[in-house]
Amino acid sequence: MNRVRPLAVVAGLAVAFGACDEQLNGGIACPALCPAPPSSLRDTTLFAVNLDTSIAGFPAFGNEFQFLLVSFGDTLETGAAIRFDSLPRTWQRSNASDDSSIVFIDTGSYLRLTILTGDTIGLATTIEVYDVDLSGDEEADPLAVAAAFTPARLLGSRTVPADSLRDSVRVPIDPVFLLSKVQDTFPANRLRLGIRVQQGGNPRLKVVSTNSGGAAQLVFRPSPDTAVAVPTLRIEPFSRTPADPFLANDLADYLVVLKGPPPPPPDVVRVGGLPARRAYLRFDIPANILDSSNVVRATLFLTQRPNGLSAEPDDTVGLGHFGVVSGSSITDITRALFFLQRLTNRDTLRALPTDSGAHAFEMIDWVRAWRGTDPLKTPRAMGLASATEGEKPGYLDFFAIEAGAAERPRLRLTYIPRAAGPLP
Repeated sequence: MNRVRPLAVVAGLAVAFGACDEQLNGGIACPALCPAPPSSLRDTTLFAVNLDTSIAGFPAFGNEFQFLLVSFGDTLETGAAIRFDSLPRTWQRSNASDDSSIVFIDTGSYLRLTILTGDTIGLATTIEVYDVDLSGDEEADPLAVAAAFTPARLLGSRTVPADSLRDSVRVPIDPVFLLSKVQDTFPANRLRLGIRVQQGGNPRLKVVSTNSGGAAQLVFRPSPDTAVAVPTLRIEPFSRTPADPFLANDLADYLVVLKGPPPPPPDVVRVGGLPARRAYLRFDIPANILDSSNVVRATLFLTQRPNGLSAEPDDTVGLGHFGVVSGSSITDITRALFFLQRLTNRDTLRALPTDSGAHAFEMIDWVRAWRGTDPLKTPRAMGLASATEGEKPGYLDFFAIEAGAAERPRLRLTYIPRAAGPLP
C-alpha cells in the first residue's frame, strides 16, 4: 500500500494537467479555469493622442475668487480692474427729509481692499490705483484697460509695511477727481479703477474679489461739516454693462495681465500660468486592445520642455490629470475643459518649470471607463490642470504631438487579449 499511494497521487496530477492542456484549445473558458501562460500578457507603446491643445482662461473671465497681483518685471505683471458704475449723487443729513446733493468730498477718501494673504515678515508692498475709464473703449474689450496703467492716470498709492498686511489695506483716492466723477452726467458719472503692485519691495499680493464675498469698497465722506453727523458712504463694485446682467456682474471686477510670457510654441502644450491654461488631449486607442482585451495598466508619458521664462521658475508647480466628461453635445474645447472629473485621488505631479524629461500619468481608470463606449458620444479625452489654478503664476510646458517621435506624447498599455473561439 505504501508503494501504491505515491503512484495514485502522480496519476491524479497527470490527469488534472492533461485536462487543463486539453481545454486550452477548447474555448475561452479555459483561461478562467487554468492559469494563463505568461506569454498572454502583452505590452505596447503607441502614439494614441491624435489631438492636443492648451487653452487659457481659467477660472473663467470675471469669475476669479481672488486676484494675484504680481510685478515680476519681464516675466509677468498683473493687475485688476474694478468698476463702480453707480456712484451716488446725493446724501441725506440726519433729521433731514430731503437729500442733499454731493458738492464736496472730504479728504480721506480711499479704496479699501481685502487681503487674502500678505507677507507679514518680508519687504513693504506698494499698491497703486489708476483711472482706467477709457470712455467706452473697454466695453468691447475689457482687457483694453491694460493700456491705462500709466503715470498720468495714477490716482493714489500707498506703501504698506509687511507687518501691516493682515486683513485689509486702504489706498487713498484724490477727492477732487472723485468729486468730478460723482457730479458728471450719465454715463460718465462712474469710476473705473485699476490696481497693481509696484515692482521692487514685495511684488506679490492676493486681493479678494466680489465672487468670494470680500469686494473692494470705495469710501468717502460727502461733507466737511463736523458739527453734524455725516454718514460715511461705502460703495461696492457694480457694472452697468453689458446689458446681460450675468455678464455685467462678471465685469464688476476682473484680472488684467499687463505683461505676460510669450505664448507657447506650436509643438508645446502649457498648463498653469496667469490666466491659467488647461491642456486637452484626445485619444484614439485601437478597438482590438480597448474593447477586445483586458487592459491591466495604462500610462501616459509626457515629455516636459524646460522653460526659464515662467514666473517664479524655482517654485514647484502642481499638476493634476482628469477625464473630460462634457459629452458629444459640447464641441468647443474651451467649454469642454470646464467639465473635468477625477475618478480616483491619484497623486498630483509636482515639477519645476525648468525641469525636463518624461513624466508618467497613470490613467487605467479612464481607459477602462472608455471600454465599450462610442467615441462619438463619449469623447475619449483627458484634461490637465494646475493644482493651484489662479493662485500661483508658474506653469509647465510639455511637448505636443507635433514634436519629434522621441518627445511627443505616448501611451503604454499592458493588456491580456481575449482568447478566441466559441464558448464550450
